[in-house]
Amino acid sequence: MTGIAAVMDAIAARAGDADQGRAGLDADIRLLFASGVLERLAATASGPRVREAVTLFRSLGRASLSVGRLAEGHVNALRLIDLYGNEDQIARFRMAAEDGELSGVWGAEGAVAVSIDRTDGQIVRLAGGKRFCSGLGLVRHAVVTARGEEGVQLVIVDAGDQRRQDASGWKTTGMRATESGSYDLNGIRGELLGKPGDYLREPWFEGGIWRYAALHCGALEALAGAVRDRVAMLDDPGPMRAARLVELTRLAQTARLWVEHAAGAVEAADTPDIVAALLAREAVEEACLRGIAIADRALGTRAFMEGTGVERIRRDLAFFLRQANLDGKTQLAARLILNRAGDGGSP
Repeated sequence: MTGIAAVMDAIAARAGDADQGRAGLDADIRLLFASGVLERLAATASGPRVREAVTLFRSLGRASLSVGRLAEGHVNALRLIDLYGNEDQIARFRMAAEDGELSGVWGAEGAVAVSIDRTDGQIVRLAGGKRFCSGLGLVRHAVVTARGEEGVQLVIVDAGDQRRQDASGWKTTGMRATESGSYDLNGIRGELLGKPGDYLREPWFEGGIWRYAALHCGALEALAGAVRDRVAMLDDPGPMRAARLVELTRLAQTARLWVEHAAGAVEAADTPDIVAALLAREAVEEACLRGIAIADRALGTRAFMEGTGVERIRRDLAFFLRQANLDGKTQLAARLILNRAGDGGSP
């Protein structure tokens, strides 16, 4: 197994070219498979070793948020299959992962929402399409949501048909390297995964947000490192620069503690607590937004120079933080906290 640090260094070295469209992420994904990083992530993302997964996701966030996003999608897909799949599905998709086949979860609806058009036992035919599909051309299997007569149903589909892919609409300022776009599911055949309603089942639906919060945390740590390195170059950094460095470091450390707590509370506790994950997302977002502002002030115009690592990281992070349904998550956290009123415990 290639050393984790060497893997992350290689991914970070290619991140700029991927962002500018001079390279894809295929080499990075192959490296994650070959090095065993993806296998280790999937193995530790639930259960008592979950802090290892947090550390790996943070490392990916420092190296490349775009690569981290695809890795998180792969882990999420395998988790859903482990939770809701039958024995055959679990065995097949574990084997596919061992063979280096990337999976993902595509939930955002296209112009026409995905629905189940016809059912033949475990095999269904779909209509509609998905957008914001990360990893077009890289993801081999996708877990998608589809509307059925009994509610939202998970379906596993082949994601490798280039004729169904359209990346032309992915014109964003951040996360450009994720090779995202739309995927036409009209007429495609897929296999049912679990029962209607499983996708939204807690604690695994909202509870899993600790994974991408860990990626955000890693990007914040990268910004803190860039500011530290800049301040270290100065003969006399002065009290204001020193204060900014301390605050940024504190924010990064606090974000890490929130994520580690949330991951343990969801994945390694006897009674999973999704409030911990929702609060961690709020805390990490706040820390990252404040951290971006501090880095901008500390680095000045350097933070906005195209082609630099800092400019890419702040741009990717600002975009990634906007996903998804943030107000809904805040409202859910408030409802769950209010439900605890009068129980004599902490909020």
